[in-house]
Amino acid sequence: MRLLSLLIVILALMVVTIVPLGIGLAQEASPGRILPDAVQGGETFDVTVTFSSPDDNFNAIGLTDLAPDGWDVTLDETWSAPNAGFVNALGNKAEIMWFGPYESGTTFSAVYKVTVPDDAELGIYTFDGSLEYYVGSEGPYSENTTGSSQVEVVGGGGGIGVWWIVTIVVVIAVIVVAVLVVRRRGT
Repeated sequence: MRLLSLLIVILALMVVTIVPLGIGLAQEASPGRILPDAVQGGETFDVTVTFSSPDDNFNAIGLTDLAPDGWDVTLDETWSAPNAGFVNALGNKAEIMWFGPYESGTTFSAVYKVTVPDDAELGIYTFDGSLEYYVGSEGPYSENTTGSSQVEVVGGGGGIGVWWIVTIVVVIAVIVVAVLVVRRRGT
């Protein structure tokens, strides 16, 4: 029993030495991105990044998210909840800021729109981003955005494309003309 008590005291002293008084264990905002699995050239879709305040006095919050090169980003302060204090879209880059302070557990949902170029090649494209913030006067803290990071550009979404329809119509027209010519010569 004495040995167990001694071990507990030693463990408590180690914790106090390793974690200075007044500093809590690190909590994270955990930003996560949501993307569609597949898109088509010319399509516009929503990207959503969610996270939550890890502690009281969560402030000076900046989210930067990058779509693939050549893709266009648009955004508005009112598309995010709570409404963002500042937004900036520059080419494929979305920048969203909240000033705060916010209470612990406040949930954030940042939304921006991305337009795939009409001539985008088929394949898989990658998104990248990070969240920076302060808690009180401590920080800046930085976290990479997790969750969905890739979207696939597909052709036609599995349906029949315009060129297939045109080809089918032309083939049917050729067959009809051939049948009419054969019938006419036969009479």
